[in-house]
Order: sequence, then structure tokens, then C-alpha cells
Amino acid sequence: MLKAREPALLDREDGHWYQTKFDKIYPSISTILSATSSEDKKNGLTSWKANEPAHEYITKQAQDIGTQSHKMIEDYLNKVLSFEEFDLLPTAHFNNLKPFLENISNVICIEQRMYSDELKVAGTSDLIAEYNGILSIIDYKTKRKPQIDEHMYEYYLQTTCYAHMFKEATGEKINQVVILVSSEKNTRQEFVKTCDDYVEPMLERVEKYHLNNLQ
Repeated sequence: MLKAREPALLDREDGHWYQTKFDKIYPSISTILSATSSEDKKNGLTSWKANEPAHEYITKQAQDIGTQSHKMIEDYLNKVLSFEEFDLLPTAHFNNLKPFLENISNVICIEQRMYSDELKVAGTSDLIAEYNGILSIIDYKTKRKPQIDEHMYEYYLQTTCYAHMFKEATGEKINQVVILVSSEKNTRQEFVKTCDDYVEPMLERVEKYHLNNLQ
């Protein structure tokens, strides 16, 4: 069902957008959350870019490390991982997260594109599988330093939205999200949350975005 209705990722410069097989075009949940983030968060990012001459290099490097780390985990779950293909830092992140990866079982889908006609939103979930025996939306993050729970809030909204998309497509409810974080400080963190706690704020952000972008 999920593969049959998988949307296509569009090549656009204004965020990530997807097109369904019925030619509906929806923004990604990450694009929505970025556009509706607090002024403090937006100003903080603007200030960092203004005061960090190498911000473009740092951002690109972080994206490359994240992409390679995700691919390593994907290959590991598919039992086709070859370490020779990857750089040193992504390999370190993978090895750091491996104890958490051993909690994963009964994989439903990896890097799954989904959408919601109800919310007019789309996105790509890193992994849908059981985590410690509970069906979960699972995302992995690579960071330069350890994270605190407050800084993970947007990810909880994002993964809760994926759970909504999954239920709309399959009829099955997922009520657990798991964010696994590896940092360059050699720390690993596991954030496990209940979707029900984040549904309302997620819906509010989606509604705010669509109200601000009425044609």
C-alpha cells in the first residue's frame, strides 16, 4: 500500500515538495516546520550564518555526513553494509548508534515517502519498524554535540506527522516515535516519545502554514 501510493520528490529551491500519483503537490513536513518556527529560532539561524564565515561549508559537510550515516544504517538493516564505501566520521556515527540499532526488529519500510491528503503534507520517514517490540517511527540524527530534549521538539512534531501519514495510508496507528542521535563528542542518545502528546501542536503548525500560504 505504501509503495503503491509513494509520491515523487520534486526538484525545487523553496524546500522539499512532493507530487502524488494524482498530481497533488504538497510541501514536506520539514518545510512546514521550518516556515512556522519561532522568530527566536529563525533569528538564531540568521545570526549564526552572519557570524560564521564557513556556514555554507559546515552545512554541506553536516548534510554529507548525515546522508552517509543514513545510508550505512539502511544498508545494515538490509544486511548489505560494506564499510569500505563510507568516510571515517559517518562510520564512527554508525558504530556509535549500533547498540540502539540492535533494538530494531520487524522492519516495515526504510526511507519511505508518504503523504496526507487530509493535512496536505508529505515527507520521508527514515524507518518504520518495531523498537523494543513496539511499532515506531524511527529517525536518526548526527550532530556536532549532544542534544537536550527541548531541542528535539521539532523532530517530535515531524515524526508524529509521519505517524499520521502512515495511519491515513494503512489504517494502522503508530503511537511511538524514536529519535536516535549520535554526536561528534562520541555520545549517543535515545529519545522515545508518545505521538498522542504531539498531535495537537503538529496540527496547529500545519494549519498555520496553510493559512499563511493561501493563494
